[in-house]
Amino acid sequence: MERQDCYKGFPPLAEPDEIVARLLNDPPEIRWRVPRELFHIKETKDREALIEKLRPHLLETGDQNVKERLTLALQALHRPLKPEDYILVRGKGALKPSEMEEAETPCPPELFPVVDFHVQPQTPDIKFFSDMREAGVTHAVLAAEDMDPEDIERPEIGSKLEEAYSQCAQASRMPFESLKKHIKANLRSPMRATNRDVADWVADYPAKLVGFGSVNMSKDGEYVEKTLESIREMGLKGVKLFPHSQFFNPSENGNMDLLFEFCADAGMVVMAHCGCGLGPFEILELSRNSHPSNWESCAKRHPDVPLVLSHFGAYSTNVPGIWLYEAMQLGQKHKNVYADLSSADWILDKENVVNEIRKTMTFDRVLFASNYPIPLTSGVTMTYLTSGIKANLHLTEKEKRKVLGENAARLLRIG
Repeated sequence: MERQDCYKGFPPLAEPDEIVARLLNDPPEIRWRVPRELFHIKETKDREALIEKLRPHLLETGDQNVKERLTLALQALHRPLKPEDYILVRGKGALKPSEMEEAETPCPPELFPVVDFHVQPQTPDIKFFSDMREAGVTHAVLAAEDMDPEDIERPEIGSKLEEAYSQCAQASRMPFESLKKHIKANLRSPMRATNRDVADWVADYPAKLVGFGSVNMSKDGEYVEKTLESIREMGLKGVKLFPHSQFFNPSENGNMDLLFEFCADAGMVVMAHCGCGLGPFEILELSRNSHPSNWESCAKRHPDVPLVLSHFGAYSTNVPGIWLYEAMQLGQKHKNVYADLSSADWILDKENVVNEIRKTMTFDRVLFASNYPIPLTSGVTMTYLTSGIKANLHLTEKEKRKVLGENAARLLRIG
């Protein structure tokens, strides 16, 4: 099979039978490796032939991991991209056709780093890197998600969730058993990337990407320790946590010291979802584990480990800005606490919020983040987000540079 002309520096595409075998037999931790390659296929007839080969397996398999991998593959085959403005070069990212003569030279150091601290790898590489290039983003942090839909069936988790749900208005309209089905479907999204997936992306573009693994902290200590060690072996630089959907309270979880001591030894960053979650986790009572105050004891006991609060504690469709001020207060008390602006960029348009950040966290610990590709569903591009910070009337030029990249570059030791 031929590769589209807009992809350069990649190994030859596998033969169709090998592609099918890999999709059926790769271990669960490899989800995106083959689907990413399928976007490269040039000829429509080759894509259509593969679709016909894969479709029966999607209907026949009872393995959820295989089903999700096949779903990703079929989506890639049905939605090929043929951009005209950029060429994707392995290791380099998106280049203009006129720049291809320079593709063999080492990447020059960036004069001004712009770091997107919160990206979910869920789009074709050429789309993502083209958007990065348009936005002037020089580096991006990709984060994995380690979630288990069956955790909700564990009595110690299910009972707490049921109790929390009983306190909300929705409980009178939907029984808890129905809610559980919604939660399981939410956690079973085929779009989620594993630790191995993130490591694969970083291996292809080490000069552009920083990878964060994920570990489910509600599991036992042996699982947590083994997962953390694999994250280190993969060369990832941080650990992403989701207290609401991994079903743990950081102030009560017995694995937290293990995590923070590991990250202190490995020089890693801890990043935690902070605010309400998506889907059923928009219900406030189900997302209380992701309240900023739950990190107080960890931040105090482990002052040398950077802790990044994603979404600045502000994410909520129903109550925008829900725990924003609590996040700022935590940052004021603990100098190792940072916050990213993913899905919360709007807070910098409010002068009173900007002044409050100066008085509490300061702009030395605020990080630009897009939550890409989620904003695309609302027509918001990465370029719109970076341009908004550059044009912000409430920030000084020095604060803009810190937020856009200097803080993240320091934290991640870029450059």
